[in-house]
Amino acid sequence: MANFRKLGHNVYALSFGPKKEAALVTFGEADISAHTAGAGYKSRSEFVPWGAKDDKLLQMHKLASDSPNKWRLIKTRRDFTTGLGVYTHAGKKSQGAGTRFEPVVFPEFQEWKDLVNWDLEFVSMALQYAFSANAFIQLTLDPSKKLVGVDVIDAFKCRVRKLKPGELKVSAYLVNPNFGTKAYKAADTKVVPAYDPADPARYPVCILQLMDKLPGQDYYSFPEWWATESWTKVANKIPKFHDSGLDNGYNIKYHISIPDDYFDREGLEENEKEKLKEETLNQMGDSLAGADNVDKALFTFHTRNMQGNPIAGVTITPLKNTMSDDAYMKLFNTANVAQASGHGVLPTLAGIDTGGKLGGSGKELEAAANYQQGFMTYVDRLVLLQVLRIAKRINGWPAEMDFDIENISLYTYDVTPAGAAQNPNSEKPEKREDEDPDEGDESEATDQKANQDAV
Repeated sequence: MANFRKLGHNVYALSFGPKKEAALVTFGEADISAHTAGAGYKSRSEFVPWGAKDDKLLQMHKLASDSPNKWRLIKTRRDFTTGLGVYTHAGKKSQGAGTRFEPVVFPEFQEWKDLVNWDLEFVSMALQYAFSANAFIQLTLDPSKKLVGVDVIDAFKCRVRKLKPGELKVSAYLVNPNFGTKAYKAADTKVVPAYDPADPARYPVCILQLMDKLPGQDYYSFPEWWATESWTKVANKIPKFHDSGLDNGYNIKYHISIPDDYFDREGLEENEKEKLKEETLNQMGDSLAGADNVDKALFTFHTRNMQGNPIAGVTITPLKNTMSDDAYMKLFNTANVAQASGHGVLPTLAGIDTGGKLGGSGKELEAAANYQQGFMTYVDRLVLLQVLRIAKRINGWPAEMDFDIENISLYTYDVTPAGAAQNPNSEKPEKREDEDPDEGDESEATDQKANQDAV
């Protein structure tokens, strides 16, 4: 008999046959993207659901929270995207390693970033983007139409309002604390207009949606790491398997088989026999267990042996534990590498044990970090910095002001002195804080004098 499961509007998965073969079945005008990426729009609600049941974010959050390293990977992606934060420049190329342009301080930006608490909002924005590939930013203007508020709205609480007849683009967003949950009530929803790029100061409060648009995803994007869902589930099951095994089966050392008529005694009722069984088993367990013994015994009741002959006494058979978890650990490591790839994070930088070295030399880690920041975060940074370019336009900041993100670097090339401790090419040991600053010079002078005497 075939089994089917509904994936979205007019979309079904059909499994059949002994090999559980499957087929995707659609009827008429089906919305396939509703299940795979959350772009469904044929629900009866006023908003565009994120997933077939508007619970895609909840599913992925649970998946990440069940994993020992998923949130760390998401945050690692965030950390490399934000680097050391935003700096302003005027377009002149930099000779240093941390910045692509020569930093220029613009007082207007420095005052504004403190006003809107930009640094922390930027970190929150980058984390939302790393988790869902979307970031919803509420922009607030004062009576003089200057941008004075930049607040990140959690993706769980924000949805795109469906397009109205005649609309070609999103005109509003809905904010509700309980989207995707049973506690959702339409009455709790607040409507906020969408940012209008043609007239940036049109609304005193509006929402800007940041996302890297994927083909076919008109309303919500989704990050690459969502495609690692199956590998993440595999990795999540392995520690659960071992946790259960340690409690229930890894350490079974003896098989004790007892004749089923062992407790048949005259005058005993059935409940008394069961009580006697429990008392006997407890006594056996106490006699087999030492103070720190975690080994276990398996008890069974028998009527005949394997040859079919009756057995009168109790048999105790030692069991050899031949279980090896090497295969599981290799699978776990493979799943971790697949997950890191899905996050766009090099396994070396994610701190993932792939069964070999975690990283390598400091220079190798440094090269990996520079590659990560220089090649794998550029587009994400371009998307996130859109907020500042809008702020520049609304607030009328100088035309030459531009924005970039400073990379995290271990030391500055061609600037850090060769003898400095921060330079990995330095062979000179760093002096202790409590060491006499002239002590090293005296030691060198003594060595030179000894060499002269030797000559």
